[in-house]
Amino acid sequence: MRLDESASDTAEYKVGKNRPPLHTRFKKGDGRKRPGRPSARKNIGKLIMDAASDTVIVTIEGKKRRISKAQSAVIQLANAAATGDHKSAVKLLNLIADIEARAEAARPSEYPFSDVDKNVIGEIYERLRSYDERAND
Repeated sequence: MRLDESASDTAEYKVGKNRPPLHTRFKKGDGRKRPGRPSARKNIGKLIMDAASDTVIVTIEGKKRRISKAQSAVIQLANAAATGDHKSAVKLLNLIADIEARAEAARPSEYPFSDVDKNVIGEIYERLRSYDERAND
């Protein structure tokens, strides 16, 4: 259909789904962009993670590198602990202990094999051994 509708065309035009009334389709002088759906709000955790992941340029061993602010903060904490700052050393050691405790909790302490599993593994092992080794038993 053409944009300039005549009176005879409007009689044939049927209003329905995806076909708005012609008199409401375009408003004169209103060329603004429609706002649409509002953007999602960021919570405080997302804002903190965005700020921590921003990059900064630092000089390490004479070379300029781009690292995240979080990585820079950890390097500064480790350097302060290495120079003898007692509070920084305690913070760093607590962080290391916490990370190791989480890793230990995530790792299973023992493999959960039942007797049936052990029998199946034993049978597979016996099949995979070479004939010479079986003959020596």
